[in-house]
Amino acid sequence: MITRDRALLARLATVNRTLGGVVSDLMAHQDDGQLPGPRLRELADALRQVADDMRARADELTGATDTSSRTADE
Repeated sequence: MITRDRALLARLATVNRTLGGVVSDLMAHQDDGQLPGPRLRELADALRQVADDMRARADELTGATDTSSRTADE
């Protein structure tokens, strides 16, 4: 599991290193101040995937089976 945990942390580190550039790109491609929907959705999907993977791993580590703490749209 250590290898898997390290891979997860490496993915998170990559997100951390690249997020500023992605946000700058979104800002540069605004249309009259409005964010580009497809690019914003792509970013949201990528962030959600890594967040979901982190939550799943945390649940495995704690033996969590109760999902009541999650938001209604999950």
